[in-house]
Amino acid sequence: MLEALSRHIATEIKKADPDGPTSVEVMEYALGIRLTEFSTIFFVSLTGWLTGHFFGSLLALGSLMLIRKFSGGAHFSSLTFCLFFTTAVCVTIPFFSMGISTFLIISVCSLLVFFVYAPNHFIYIEKSANHKYFKIICISICLLNFCVQSHIICLSLVIQAFSILPLWKGGERKWTRDWQEH
Repeated sequence: MLEALSRHIATEIKKADPDGPTSVEVMEYALGIRLTEFSTIFFVSLTGWLTGHFFGSLLALGSLMLIRKFSGGAHFSSLTFCLFFTTAVCVTIPFFSMGISTFLIISVCSLLVFFVYAPNHFIYIEKSANHKYFKIICISICLLNFCVQSHIICLSLVIQAFSILPLWKGGERKWTRDWQEH
């Protein structure tokens, strides 16, 4: 759904400016990412409001997006599935609570995963000069939550930590390959 919409918008932009320097495929890719981000924010906000956990859902999404920016992680083969999965996770997280011992165990596990595997970008990105600091940023975010002690941030971090483990293959390459072939 989001892939088709981004393709349609990119095609229409190219029709309006056929001599423009950007190809339909590059526009489609960039639009797909932006549509997914905005749609996720909208659906998490709406569903969080409907369930009575508006701020908790946004905190889950915000912490997930922040740590993901620096840690990387696996991608689903469908942007639409990514939208629905992320919405479901972020809206569900505020419903869980935990004791301090569970919080500490989960937080330490997340910290160890980020220490060993972050950043793990399954899709090749051009590394910036600051890329070498991404691991430190991930670890700092985890350590900061030891002070804040938010169970919502804790669960967001462990979900993201799980996504950077070198267990995942296929999906992130499929969507990239699909837009490159068009």
